[in-house]
Amino acid sequence: MPDAAAVFRQEYERINREVYGGALPPFPGVDVVDRRDLFAATNTRGAGPWRVLEPFLLSAHVRGDLLLETVRHEIAHAAALLFDEDEGHGPAWREHARRCGARPVPTLDEGDPLRSGWP
Repeated sequence: MPDAAAVFRQEYERINREVYGGALPPFPGVDVVDRRDLFAATNTRGAGPWRVLEPFLLSAHVRGDLLLETVRHEIAHAAALLFDEDEGHGPAWREHARRCGARPVPTLDEGDPLRSGWP
């Protein structure tokens, strides 16, 4: 099984290069945490032109296809926050999700096939 933090970094750098032409900041890192109440989270501090991307949070329990979907979802949040000040799952986030290859939906409902391995 590939290291989740390495997958996150590789996908972030690929999307930054291929989709955003390097406009996202360098990969800020990822803190892998033992949590079952979230898949992942995008963290920033500041606002507007002073907003800074901080390390992402990623649950150690996210694996398989859910990992790739989660990573793309969080990269879309980073882009929406940095480029559009969209802090939720609004129109800007949905467009970035599409560009990043993530589903443009805010959550994965119980029963979604991607959640099949979720504890």
